[in-house]
Amino acid sequence: MIRRRSLVALIAAAASVVVLAGCGDDDGGSAASQPVSLILDWYPNVDHAGVYGAIEQDYFGDEGLSVTPSVPSDPAASLKQVGLDRADFAISYEQEVLLARSEGVPVVAVAAIVPHPLNTVLFRKDRGITTAKDLEGKTVGVAGVPSDRPLLDSVVRSAGGDPSKVTVRTIGYTLSPALAAGKVDAVIGAYWNVEQIELERQGVDVGALRLEDNGVPDYDELVVVTSDATLRDRPEMVRAFLRGLRSGQDWAATDQSGAVDALLAANGDLDKETLAAQLAVTADSLSPSDEPTLNVDPAEWTGFAAWMRENGLLNKPVDVGAAVTAEFLPDGG
Repeated sequence: MIRRRSLVALIAAAASVVVLAGCGDDDGGSAASQPVSLILDWYPNVDHAGVYGAIEQDYFGDEGLSVTPSVPSDPAASLKQVGLDRADFAISYEQEVLLARSEGVPVVAVAAIVPHPLNTVLFRKDRGITTAKDLEGKTVGVAGVPSDRPLLDSVVRSAGGDPSKVTVRTIGYTLSPALAAGKVDAVIGAYWNVEQIELERQGVDVGALRLEDNGVPDYDELVVVTSDATLRDRPEMVRAFLRGLRSGQDWAATDQSGAVDALLAANGDLDKETLAAQLAVTADSLSPSDEPTLNVDPAEWTGFAAWMRENGLLNKPVDVGAAVTAEFLPDGG
């Protein structure tokens, strides 16, 4: 679901990201390039290495596009902006796309930037936790979003545990600090490629229970979304964008030092050494060794939509075939 951090950081980052993206277009883009807008899910971070790689290496320019990413002031509104054709693309989450589609918002996921969950159960290793069953009798911090409890309960049940024996404490957007300070034994809602790396670099000995390995159906963490109208009226632009993005993701996974520099140019608040460590563990998600880069699997979406319905996270039926397509990916997927 939407990242658990304060929107103040988003607002502060938004202006500088747009300016930096514009400067990049002046250096590498052609005057005849087609302008394309992309709303990020958050401020530039390791998950966007492929986006900024494609800009820095001019892979979008090679496709005749001038792509400008922007940071949303309200991530929850991004899909509506795309559905209204006020933006060409947005980066969002599988859950959010399914929810939006069930509410009649005409948006479609056309690619997966990160094709597996980043959200995870992070736990302190000094609290006697080895498996999900060990969460019984422990306190787990959550941000307080609707998906927290169903995800946690599925993880605990997968190991034969009783979710009712887990104490859940709502701590808002302070998941990592609370875990670092020992105020909770574990958290759900942090990312294994971001917060886990940050905590480890702080000297906090943590482990992760990956959701897809512990009772939760596999799903795409971050997806590229566009509108029904854009797919109908500008299909070649969509294909060109995804070709450029695929090249950017593959480059970022291969030239990690270059990708780190590109991200630092977009967001100077990032720490270079931490970012390099995050990219090292994220690279195979951006450019997988076992499936095509950006691949989406509609059948997998059907399974996850069913899980959402069973757990009260999706209250209306959704046409999964209208919510996701692999048709516009390079080579058809």
